[in-house]
Amino acid sequence: MSKNNALFYGLVVGGIIGGITTLLSTPSSGKELRGKINLSREQIEDILKQLKIESKALKEQIVKTTQEGTEIVKEVSADLKKSINQFQHDIEPHKKDLQKEIEEIEKKIKQLENTLQ
Repeated sequence: MSKNNALFYGLVVGGIIGGITTLLSTPSSGKELRGKINLSREQIEDILKQLKIESKALKEQIVKTTQEGTEIVKEVSADLKKSINQFQHDIEPHKKDLQKEIEEIEKKIKQLENTLQ
């Protein structure tokens, strides 16, 4: 039990010495220190209020941008579908002609192969 008492007394004496050392080495008085702490607290509160306002504005801007982006994607998608359909319609006659030409070229290649053999 004497070890526990010694530890307890050591902690108390160390705490008292640490407190006295802190008080004597502090460069400003208690009033000045409390004033600085209050000023810092007020500055932090102002920063937090400003951050809250700016985050709310950012949220509103994100929502607005998302809505506008959705509308634009729908418009672009519809325009793209129209363009693809028009392109397919425009190339249809040429597609048939190209298929005929490819078939003719394949026939000629086979004829050349037969002739060379």
